[in-house]
This record gives sequence, C-alpha cells and structure tokens, in this order.
Amino acid sequence: MTGAFQSLAIPERWRRRQAELGAVAAMMAVYFFSYFLRVAVPGTIFDEIQTEFSLSASAVAGLGSVFLGVYAGSQLLVGVAADRFGGRRTLLSGGAIMAAGALAFPLARDVYSLYAARLLCGFGASFMYLSLVREVEMLFGPRHFPALLGIVLFGGYAGGMAGTLPFALLAAWLHWRRALFTVALLLTLSWIGCWLVLRRLPATPGSGSRVSLRSLLAILFARRNRLILAASLFNFPVYFVVQNVVGKKFLQDVSRLPSGQAAAFVLVMAGTTAIGSSLSGLWLRLTGYRLLLVIRLFLGILFLGTALLAAGVPLRAPPWLFLFAYILVAASVASGSAWAALIKQMNDRAFVAQSVAVLNGTIYLGVALLAWLSGFLLDAYAGRSVLTSSGRLYPPEAYGSLFFVMALCVVAGYLLLSRLPETWTGMTSQPPQSQ
Repeated sequence: MTGAFQSLAIPERWRRRQAELGAVAAMMAVYFFSYFLRVAVPGTIFDEIQTEFSLSASAVAGLGSVFLGVYAGSQLLVGVAADRFGGRRTLLSGGAIMAAGALAFPLARDVYSLYAARLLCGFGASFMYLSLVREVEMLFGPRHFPALLGIVLFGGYAGGMAGTLPFALLAAWLHWRRALFTVALLLTLSWIGCWLVLRRLPATPGSGSRVSLRSLLAILFARRNRLILAASLFNFPVYFVVQNVVGKKFLQDVSRLPSGQAAAFVLVMAGTTAIGSSLSGLWLRLTGYRLLLVIRLFLGILFLGTALLAAGVPLRAPPWLFLFAYILVAASVASGSAWAALIKQMNDRAFVAQSVAVLNGTIYLGVALLAWLSGFLLDAYAGRSVLTSSGRLYPPEAYGSLFFVMALCVVAGYLLLSRLPETWTGMTSQPPQSQ
C-alpha cells in the first residue's frame, strides 16, 4: 500500500512543479515587455520622436530618464511590498500599471502626455524584477533559485534584444505609433494570461515586513556601502546609456549607417549582454570568488570600450571598430553578480533584501542621470547640428565629448572601489543581479 501511495504522490508532485514552472513562464512574459519598453524608447525610435514632436535631444533622452528615475526611486518600496504582500500580487499590480502606460504612450499627442505615459511605464516596470526574485525563491527554494533566476534574467534580456532591430523593423513597417500600440496590446494579453495562471496556484503568504528606517540608514551611511553605491553610478549606467539611449543614433549620425544596420549593431550588443550575464557565476568561480577582482576586471573592459568610442570619433574610425567597442561595453555587465554579492556581504544578513534594493535603485538613478546628461551634451552642439527629413544629425564632436565623459566616469568608479579591501565570499551559487 505504501508503494501505491508513493506512486500516486509522484505524479501529484510533478503536476505541482509543472504548475509552478508555468507560473514562472507567465511572469517572465510580463517581465519580457518591461525590458522591451526600457530599451525601445527612446533609443530605437529617437529620430522619429524628435522629428514628430520637434523636441530637443535632452527632451527625447528625458523620456528614458523619467522611466529610469521612477524605476530607481521605487526599488526599496517594491522590495518591501514584495516581501509583505507576495511577489505575485506586486507583479500583477505593477504589470497593470505598466500596461496602462504602454497603451497611453503611442496615443499621446503632446510632450506632457508622453512623459506621463513613460512615468506610468517606469513605475509599473519597477515591480517586475524584485517580485520575480521573491516568487521564484518562494516556489523553488534556494537549491533551484540560481538556475531559474538565470533563465528569468535571460527572458528579460531577450525583451531588450527585441527592442532593438526587431522593433526598428516593426516601426519602419507599421509606423512607430502603431508598432508600440501593438506591443502594448501583446503586453496586456500577457498580463491577462499571467493573472489566469497565477490564480490557480495556492496562495503564498507575505512576510508582513515593514520598512525599517534604522536598517535603511545603516545601509546608506556605512562607509563601505557608500563607496560601493557611489561606484555603482559609473558602471551599469554607462553601458545602458550607450545601448539604449545614444547607441543607434550615434551610428546613424557619425558613421551614417542606415537605421536597420545601426539597430543590428545594438542587437549584437544586447546579445553580448545576455550571454555574458548568463555566465556571470563562471567568472566568480574562475577567480575564487574574489568579488572586487571580478568587478575591476570588467570595469577595465568597460573603460577600454568607452575609450575606443571616444578615440574613434575624432579619428573617423570605421563602423566595425565601434561595433567592437559596443561589444566590450556590453560584456562589462557580466560583473552584475559580483556587485550584488559585494553589497550583500558588506551588510548584516537581516538587511540583505534592502541592501540589494538600495543597490538596484542607486544603479538606475545613475542611469537616469547619465541619460539626462547625454541629452544635455548633445543639445550643447545643437547649433552645429543639421536637420534632415529623417531627424536631426549631431556633429561627431558631440558624441566624442559624451564618450570622453563616460570614460572618466568609469575611472571614477574604479578609484572609488580601490579604497575597499579585497573580499572573498563562500557563496556556492549565483546571487541576484541588478535589473
């Protein structure tokens, strides 16, 4: 009889596991679109938006900044909400807000409506990553968490890849408004499907945790944390702005590449990011989990990429050199696990979730600031730009100045980290990355 009961229990366990995997897949579908919206606007359709609304470069770049600014500012709140109410409820709530913003953006007829729609998108998207992290950990436990998180991250980066060349082709075919509205409808359908799947699972209780001002202040004012957080402003933000704000337009303005080929270069960059991030645990193992060593090595790669871009502009380098520089910049994101492990190791175990949320928020604050700065620098050269039927062409010197500033940012981040002693971690699995 015991064997019979065991044979019945195995299929039941498999059915439960299949339902849980289906739930993760449904949540990944919504997360896919959050990364798509982060990448596609304004980078892929920079010229189209600037021409139709007669905007300055800083105003167009601001569409990225407002998304990322609200994303960064929401991280601590989202982390606490996911712990208190459960990842499913926060993901569905954020997904509904994000879908509303995505539907409103292509319908906007003035710049204020554009900004309001992007604010909604950014706030809704800020719920996705931490909600997924919490739900995957609750459903599968620490043993399967690293592998499944890697799959989740790849799903997000796949959304970023879709926001480059595939979206550029769709926008050229349908016009950017109809293309974005189609994407928003697909997001809405994915959200409905996710809600239908998640409601079939047994409820998982939240922790009931609340924001602790004491623990937040402990994170923010610890000297080692301040150095890490300050340095994080100059790592991922440089990559993100190159890929998702100015990367495509730079190639069109300076190398005079057609829109499709420029978007293909950015697609290669996004693919490099996805591959490098999926192997981030490997770099830690190869260095014996020397966290700062991994971070410094990839900061060196990032500096080389930005230096090649800065030097290539005045030298009128061929497009293949810029593509190589893009690959180097994208490869630097592979240090994401080391950053998360470092901030976790520097804090009390009771503060782990909040410390990762603070790091994630700081990183995207840096992205928002650098995105704004990129638009400001391009506008400084507006008097030497040329207005064409396809968009405003900025002079090479504008981009050379921007890439030079980015290279200096990387050096600043390296110098800040040099004030920290090397650290090892006994971790045996890959920690959450910043997303």
